[in-house]
Amino acid sequence: MTFIDQNLHTDISVADIADSCKIHRNYLGKIFRENLGTSPQEFLINFRMKKSVQLLTATKLSIKDIGNAVGYPNQLHFSRASKSVYGMSPREYRSRHYRGRLIKFLNILRHLTLSDASECV
Repeated sequence: MTFIDQNLHTDISVADIADSCKIHRNYLGKIFRENLGTSPQEFLINFRMKKSVQLLTATKLSIKDIGNAVGYPNQLHFSRASKSVYGMSPREYRSRHYRGRLIKFLNILRHLTLSDASECV
């Protein structure tokens, strides 16, 4: 996992992961399926997507920069991976998440305003 985390920004492959562990690619697949219930490739995609979501929701980095940071130098590949995992593009994900945070904030603000007003009466 350390190898994946440290090399996430590059276009690493399952073979690269296996080489870093000094085991055969097929054996790596067996270990992943037995212990994680997924293939190394699926794990890598999901790991990249989780990191991308963290960056999409916590930073103002461009979609292109986020794609590069999680190992997708091609924006089309990044968007396709995001759609396959989350059902939406990175841009859509950011927009929906931002809108959700804004609605929560406005509801809190409205509640505080109503509470403050009731104390004055």
